[in-house]
Amino acid sequence: MNTFMELGPAVARIRKERGLTQVQLAQMAGMAQSTLARFETGAVAEFGSRKLLRLLELLGHEVQITPAGARPTLDDVLAERKESQR
Repeated sequence: MNTFMELGPAVARIRKERGLTQVQLAQMAGMAQSTLARFETGAVAEFGSRKLLRLLELLGHEVQITPAGARPTLDDVLAERKESQR
């Protein structure tokens, strides 16, 4: 994941994999379902770190800090694949 806009859809995917509804996860995290819905769809410009960390904790995930360039991005992988097909 490389951007803030990718976080929401990733949380939605994990939530669904865990069999939770937005209502259930929002209640567990102590936030409104509409807040969670806006986050999952990328309709928020900002989402507090406490809220994000709480959601991740509830879903059994955590934030990892990695240096930029330490791992290839999706663009890097696709470019490499395209290059190897030539």
